[in-house]
This record gives sequence, C-alpha cells and structure tokens, in this order.
Amino acid sequence: MTTEELQGWLDKTVTAVSGAAVLSSDSSREVARHALKSLFSITGNDRDASLQAIQKIDVFSVRRRLMEVFRRSYVETTAPFTSEIFFQTGSFSNVKFAETFDNELLSLWHYAERDTEKFRALVQSYPNAARIRLIQRLTSQTFKRKRRIQYAVGQSFSYVGNGASPIINVLAILIFIAFIIIMLDR
Repeated sequence: MTTEELQGWLDKTVTAVSGAAVLSSDSSREVARHALKSLFSITGNDRDASLQAIQKIDVFSVRRRLMEVFRRSYVETTAPFTSEIFFQTGSFSNVKFAETFDNELLSLWHYAERDTEKFRALVQSYPNAARIRLIQRLTSQTFKRKRRIQYAVGQSFSYVGNGASPIINVLAILIFIAFIIIMLDR
C-alpha cells in the first residue's frame, strides 16, 4: 500500500460517507461498507493496517460510521463462507425469513463439517449480535428438528440429478404392483 493510494482512499471516503450521511444513516452505512471493502483490497485484508488507516480520518462522524460497520465488512471480505441474511434483523416468526436463514445456516453448518467447534471458529469473527444469533439458532430445537428432517429427506429421498432417486423408483414400482394385485383379485 502506497501513501498515495491511502491518501486517495481517505479523501474519497470522507467525501462519500459524509455526503451519504446527509441522505440517511442506512445509505452512509452502505457507502462505508463499500469504502471498507476497497480499503481491505488496498491493505491486502490486513486488519491492523486497515484500522490504522481509519484512525487517520479526522472527521469523527465518518470514522465512527466506518468503525460501526468494520467488523461486518471484514467478515464479508475475508470469511470463507458467509451470507447477507446472517446480518439482517428479521424475526423467525416470518416464515420466509426463517426458511432462508435456516437454509444458509444449514449450508454453513455443512461447511463446518457438522462440528460445533469448527462452527464456532468460523463465526468467531462475526459481529457479536450475528454470532450470538447464529449459535442460538443452531442450538434451537426448531433448527435441530429442521436439520434432522432435511438430513432424512435430503439423504434418502432426494436425488441431485434430474430424475427421482432410486428409492422413490423402487417404492413407486412396489405400490404399482400392489395396486395391480388388488385390482386383479376383484
């Protein structure tokens, strides 16, 4: 990282984030996230160098906004597996949100090879609220039930290819034969 690159990033970031803050805090967060992602590319995902660069910003409101979204942006950039829904605030009573969240959580659980310690290590760098929510949902009875159902259905009765699984084909043939036998007995 050269000083010219850093100075260019500082100038653009101060202008963009303070300009977006005039519109709304959500837009300034979004601009700050994009600015941080470009900073991470400049610093080669070096967390300490990125934090030192942010400390060089003199405008308190811009520095505060960058620090507010720093951890999330860092996770999104460096984590091997993440999803946008992990950071959203939503209620599990909303069926669509719960299904999407659980599907992504199940993918993360499989990525961690179904090991609790590996899972905790993966989500360790997540922001506190997201990390706590992920761990609580993973250990909830609702998710455990969905996970068992998904495993049973996903492993024995579903087939990755275009057709039905061999088990479904055998069951269909047996039902068809039983139906024929019943019809012929009449």
